[in-house]
This record gives sequence, C-alpha cells and structure tokens, in this order.
Amino acid sequence: MTLELVEAWFNKLPDAEKDLPLLMVERVAYTPRQTLEQVRKGTSLGKALQSLVEQGRFGTLATDELNLAKIRLREFLSRQPRDRPIMVELQGISPKTYTPLELIAEIDANTPTGQRWVKAEMEQMQALMRVR
Repeated sequence: MTLELVEAWFNKLPDAEKDLPLLMVERVAYTPRQTLEQVRKGTSLGKALQSLVEQGRFGTLATDELNLAKIRLREFLSRQPRDRPIMVELQGISPKTYTPLELIAEIDANTPTGQRWVKAEMEQMQALMRVR
C-alpha cells in the first residue's frame, strides 16, 4: 500500500473516528491521524502501521482488537458529560439508564452490558478497517 492509499483510507474515515485509537503496535495505541503522520514521515513505526492497514488487522497481538475496543470506548465515554445518562437498557420491567462513568465501569467489570458495548465497538472497528 502506498502513501496515497493510506491517505485515501484516512480521508474516507468519518471525522469523529480520525482521532480515536484504531491500531496497536507493541501495546501502544495509535489513531488513524497518527498513522497517516508516521506513514508520511516514512518511519519504521509508519511501516508497521501501514502493514496493519494493508492486512486489515488492528495489531500484532491476538488481544489487540479487544484492548483497542475498550480503549476507544473509554476515550469516547470520557468525552461525554459525566452525569448525563447516555444510554437506556431495558432490563425486565424497568429501564436502566447509564452515565458515561457507569458504562465505563460496566466495560471494566465485563458485565453483559459492558460486553455488548465492546462487541458493538469491535464491529465498528472492523467496518472502519474495511473502508477503502
């Protein structure tokens, strides 16, 4: 993949996704914007990131996709107003609302609600890697 193809991939991503981590090299997360910068500079990190984009992979370790999904969710949720509910989940008869901090706790505790959020985020990440 050439620099031009990495630029084209970056330019097709939604603006909201360009500064959220999407790739991981040696347990360090990088955003699409950081990836493009490193590829433009021609660094060895840029080559590693470019290779991940080419292969449609998130990182070099099998656990990188899961770790990135959790990192992305924490970052996204931490940008939201802390005390304002952002999600309602139906649980039996009464709905349950969650603030961003409560959702982060659900994700960290690996509850069924947290697992659903992580799974949905992984699906979003996979869609972003398929953008060409």
